[in-house]
Amino acid sequence: MKEISLKSGITLTGLFFLVVISFTNHTEAYQTDFEDGLFIFVQTTVRNSEGQLIAYLESSKFTDLNLELLESFLDFEASRGNDPIVTINEKEYQVIRRVQSKTFQTEDLVASTILSDSVDGKLTMLARFAHDGYPVYQGDTLDSMWTFIRPVS
Repeated sequence: MKEISLKSGITLTGLFFLVVISFTNHTEAYQTDFEDGLFIFVQTTVRNSEGQLIAYLESSKFTDLNLELLESFLDFEASRGNDPIVTINEKEYQVIRRVQSKTFQTEDLVASTILSDSVDGKLTMLARFAHDGYPVYQGDTLDSMWTFIRPVS
């Protein structure tokens, strides 16, 4: 009889543990949209040291967005004056594209694509796309093409 209650206790504890994990791992993703005033799309490629494609990821959903700092970042980037204006459904939009590149010096596991900027001398996250992790090795390269589309004022 004691064995039955012990097994029941283990089962209930295990079930409780799974329920707690499922609630604590829930992360809300923000889908960007033209109607919200800013559409963001990121494409990430990872290549090994021989140039072979290892991973390709893309998203317009983000787990972290700092819209206020993003607007400031985009205003600065737009001040360079080389970003095209396009017309979509009779509305004008500015298209800002930037590429971030990195060559890995050590083995690592990458589980997020992050856009950050220096704000008051401190590196600050502007946007993050959380995804399944992939291993990288010395000499691998990562390129993330960030595309921002916002209405012209």
